[in-house]
Amino acid sequence: MAASSIAIPASPEQVTTEWLRQIFPDVRAAEICEIINGTATKILVEMDLGARENRKRVWIKSGMEPHSRRDGLQAVYAGETLYYSELAGKYDTRTPACHFAATSEDGHSLIVLDDLLETGATFVDITSAGSPEFVAAALEAIARYQASSWMAEELSGNPWLHSGGSHHAYDLVSWLYEPARWQTYTQLPRYQKLAPPLRDPALLARLHRQVLEDYCRREPWALCHGDCHFGQAYIIPDGEVRLLDWQAVQTAHWSHDVSYFMAGALSVADRRLHERDLLRHYLAKLKEFGVPDPCTEEEAWLAYRTTVFHGIGWVMCPPEMQPEENCTTMVDRFSTAAMDLNSLEAIESW
Repeated sequence: MAASSIAIPASPEQVTTEWLRQIFPDVRAAEICEIINGTATKILVEMDLGARENRKRVWIKSGMEPHSRRDGLQAVYAGETLYYSELAGKYDTRTPACHFAATSEDGHSLIVLDDLLETGATFVDITSAGSPEFVAAALEAIARYQASSWMAEELSGNPWLHSGGSHHAYDLVSWLYEPARWQTYTQLPRYQKLAPPLRDPALLARLHRQVLEDYCRREPWALCHGDCHFGQAYIIPDGEVRLLDWQAVQTAHWSHDVSYFMAGALSVADRRLHERDLLRHYLAKLKEFGVPDPCTEEEAWLAYRTTVFHGIGWVMCPPEMQPEENCTTMVDRFSTAAMDLNSLEAIESW
């Protein structure tokens, strides 16, 4: 990992050959191939490293968007820096190689990762649902890193992780349900997919906060991705599913990642048909990876019904962070799941 004393570019124009040479000393020349704007700025760079390695591509990810400072997202980007600096590789999360991860004194963060396309990875389309087989593979990946971190003593003393990580640091719930934005967002197509009983922002904020600040802080906890939605998944050539974007990493009740991924990845019809079997599959994988008695099936079912409510937050995802078709798709899946599973009653029962 490169030293954190390296200055962090504030814009894509500052990602130069000279700057990259501080991380990759052999770089002769570099070219920006692509810039993707979203929750964070992602910059694809191709470098000429000379005869020894020839050419190499890396992704640079940082908070260079207009909303990055405006919306107080520095804590989110710093969460991913923390992950790659201190946690990656320890708990079988199997994330890409990271060449640099740092946060400056003024809160600006940046990471440099290998280009997964060079390894043959493929990525998902949120609007196209995952198959039950795909979701089973993803649940196996979640079970693997959660089993390796299950109630881990070395994680128990980290208050930042236990408080909810970056979601707590910038108060995700208050940011999501900010009253001035609610009325504007009711005019977007996604709002029509929100079930009428869920169209009360005060109710959504209260229940969402209860899930994140009460239920997700309970035992048994493990390392959680924290933002484990379908769009974070990619597949490597042997069929293994892995996850991107660990900026919301935290220690939380295991169901936080499981419910958010499963209900957001499956079509409504497939979720209704397969969710109990997939939950059993996850529990079986936990045991296979070394957790002897995680919980009963009924305890798992109640946990799933409770934490699936986290996905309702898609109704307030800013348009500059996700395309409207993605938000509409996810609101439909999570709103339907919350009503099918009677999540409001499950939350209130704890």
